[in-house]
Amino acid sequence: MPEAPMSWTWIAVCLVVGFVLLARGADWLVDGGTALARRIGISTLVVGLTVVAWGTSMPELVVSSLAAWQGDAGISIGNVLGSNIANIGLVLGASAVVLPGVLQQSMRPREVFWLLASLAVLWWFSRDAALTRAEAFALLGVFLAHNLHLWVTARAAGRAAEEPSEAEPVRAPGLRVIAGIAAISIGAYLVVRGAEAGALHLGVNELVVGLTVVAVGTSLPELAAGLGGAFKGETGISLGNVVGSNVFNLLAVLGVVGVLQPLVPGDGPDDALRGSFESALHIDFPMVLAFSVGALVLPWLPGGGRLKGAVLLLGFAAYTAARVIGATSGAPS
Repeated sequence: MPEAPMSWTWIAVCLVVGFVLLARGADWLVDGGTALARRIGISTLVVGLTVVAWGTSMPELVVSSLAAWQGDAGISIGNVLGSNIANIGLVLGASAVVLPGVLQQSMRPREVFWLLASLAVLWWFSRDAALTRAEAFALLGVFLAHNLHLWVTARAAGRAAEEPSEAEPVRAPGLRVIAGIAAISIGAYLVVRGAEAGALHLGVNELVVGLTVVAVGTSLPELAAGLGGAFKGETGISLGNVVGSNVFNLLAVLGVVGVLQPLVPGDGPDDALRGSFESALHIDFPMVLAFSVGALVLPWLPGGGRLKGAVLLLGFAAYTAARVIGATSGAPS
């Protein structure tokens, strides 16, 4: 939350500058990522699964790592799982509404395997309401195996799948990717700060702001990249960004957090960390699994891509509304 009240003028500046940076950053990231894929001979899907996904998830890694360093690592579990729900419901849903082809083609077995395997591995380690340092290192090991598998299989598949491009060559694609990631990260921060301050000026409950503005704000980088890819017709970037970001969050973010600060609750039944794990095991893990299965099944069902995207968006809206109602019903007024 902002430490001091922000004037409406500064709120407007934050929102306008933030959305401009999000738009420009998404443009640079998609152009650079697409050009990079063609230059090194892999598919745009693989770039979306790796470079773009890592870049858009970097703010979550930094925030979660800082929280762990300051002794607040427990919040990382709910934040990561909530972000994965938003990535599928909000980001993939919105991308499909713009570009129906995003949900008209099914995921490859490789992406399905890693999407579900990363969730299963984290659940297995978390089932005892703890994540030790050894288990965190294991998560990072699985993440390394995931990326080695992608890159080993990527070049031949990319050359076979990619058609020759008639687009003008993009200069310095690597720099464009870096600039895009930086612009998206700064833009997301400004939008969240402005939206938080505006909501509080209007008298919105702080808990509701946290469950809505802040929760959506953590997925703004993925949303910007996903919509940027959709507007440019790059279904691989949009789909790969969502799948790659979810795998990155589950394995890399929580792996780093657990290495810095093992998530081992105290002996008391009211321990806050134990409560975070129990909430994740009973609510967040099942919801992430439900949204993941939805993303896998929807392409096989009849109907247009926009309709399927709208289903994901409605599901995310219903989930968010239920969380807000559930949290505020027992909160003091």
